[in-house]
Amino acid sequence: MATGITLFIFIGFYLLYGTSQKMAMAGNLGLEKWIGGHARISKYSGSALLIISLGLSCLYWGAASGTLTYFVILMTIASLVVLLAPLRILNPWFLTLTLVLSIICEIVLF
Repeated sequence: MATGITLFIFIGFYLLYGTSQKMAMAGNLGLEKWIGGHARISKYSGSALLIISLGLSCLYWGAASGTLTYFVILMTIASLVVLLAPLRILNPWFLTLTLVLSIICEIVLF
């Protein structure tokens, strides 16, 4: 569940980051052209995913802890995306590997 919430936060933030005027167009994931061409849909989808992930984290960890955890995860992911996207480190292979390792750790530990 924590991996899914984190994935929703990443996708939502990346959609909103892609609509930013200050974003350096790196073209790592292949979505940047679509996001740029459909800015309105991307903004609504990104905002909806962030709100859904806030609700899921509040259901999973409780109201206060879920809100705090949501903002910690959001700040961490936002920092990583802003730092790593222009360096072209965020590519599909890296994200898939990170997602698989996160799911394995979540299953083993919980």
